[in-house]
Amino acid sequence: MDAASNLQKQPPVFKLAYYTTMCERIGFYVISYLIVMYLRQKFGLTDTQSFLIFGVFTALAYLTPALGGYLGDNVIGIRRSIVLGLFLEGTGLILLTIPGFFAFTVALAFVIVGAGFFKTSPTDLLAHSYHKKDPRIDAGFTYYYMAINIGTVVAGIVASFVQKYYGWNIAFLTGGLLLYLGLIFYYILRRTAQDVDTKAGSKPLPYKTILLLLIGIMVSVCIFVILLFHTEIADIFFIAATLLTMLYFLFEIIKSPKEEKWHIVACLYLVIVGLGCAILYFQLFTSIELFIKRAVIRTYFGFTIPTVIYLALESVFVVLLGPLLVALYNYLNKRNKDMDVFTKLTLGLLATALSFFFLVIGAHYPNSQFQISSLWIIGMLFVFTIGDLLNSALGVAMVTHLAPKRMYGVMMGTWFLMGNALAASLSGESAGLANISKLQMHHAGLMLHIYSAAFTKIGIAGMIASAIAFLLNPWIRRKIHIYK
Repeated sequence: MDAASNLQKQPPVFKLAYYTTMCERIGFYVISYLIVMYLRQKFGLTDTQSFLIFGVFTALAYLTPALGGYLGDNVIGIRRSIVLGLFLEGTGLILLTIPGFFAFTVALAFVIVGAGFFKTSPTDLLAHSYHKKDPRIDAGFTYYYMAINIGTVVAGIVASFVQKYYGWNIAFLTGGLLLYLGLIFYYILRRTAQDVDTKAGSKPLPYKTILLLLIGIMVSVCIFVILLFHTEIADIFFIAATLLTMLYFLFEIIKSPKEEKWHIVACLYLVIVGLGCAILYFQLFTSIELFIKRAVIRTYFGFTIPTVIYLALESVFVVLLGPLLVALYNYLNKRNKDMDVFTKLTLGLLATALSFFFLVIGAHYPNSQFQISSLWIIGMLFVFTIGDLLNSALGVAMVTHLAPKRMYGVMMGTWFLMGNALAASLSGESAGLANISKLQMHHAGLMLHIYSAAFTKIGIAGMIASAIAFLLNPWIRRKIHIYK
């Protein structure tokens, strides 16, 4: 079955989810690609300080969907969440053009709140469009993940070439306008989402709810500005949010019927597996980004390839490899030999961990300036992408496979909270292993050694985590089978 026919067989709302997500990812990744370099160049922050702010920003952007998913399911509806999210993120990107660190944090806070409303909404619509055991689920979410990465590729072009030739402000402005383009796509395709929205989305919003919503947005912006200024407080905030989420799910597990209990447990287990993979993934925007900038040969025939182009290459691999994985899923599914979501996510963690050893090996073969060939980065990103597709692409599909339907929104929010928000915060800490001081930056050999040691530790930690997951998978699988 070819890619075109697979895409045509997806639910009608798939196109709305696909195009709005593509636009949203462009805007979000413009700032994600540039934030560490912008903080270092514009405000003179150190590696560690930049990593921590990136970690807090990204963590908050993945934390807020836990609440956003709840509001979409129960208060304002999924469609309104999409519109509000795109508008707030676009406004945040445009506010980044205002000079000063305070204005910078306010702009990031708008992006964070917008991401909270938007992030789970398209996947929530898709989840409500499939029936249980629908054979289109894995293929649909892999195609959806390709949309994310097409947006990421465009963001890489905007963040590198637009920034290089026209400056930071034009790059941010372009990202904001492309987010507003997502609103146009939504308006054109809005009717496809009417039948799959929640009950809250089919009712008019009371004025009291609108007022409370606006107050909540303003209060959230203020809180996030404080957390971006004080990253140590943010760490306590993330731990508290994770503990509260666990208490909520403990309550759900206790009160749920027996056939649902182990499905909720299995979802939380896979969220933890996703947490391990995401910690490794976010190194791409921190330690790996600066490693490419400092220790990789990027100049060929007199032209220096922007660092961000290498990061965007991961998304190019996603677009190229995604259809191959979809074809593999369809081939195995027809023969009843498809791997379950436990195996896929664990293999994703293992592949991502192994990819770091390309950088470790490459560091042993530098040129006379202690820089390594770009081929090591390309090989690393190829294997890294396979892990990313097996994990991130199927994390939201996992919710559709296992979670009770009444918990789709909050469970997807939890995937973004623990599997991404907590991971982003922890990645900022782990990226500190690759911190390079101003003095060390003048000693290329020492700098390469520090990076090699850091990537070795990160890769080994990922391999140990994947080994533990492989041991636990059969036990969780048996529990699901018993209460199927």
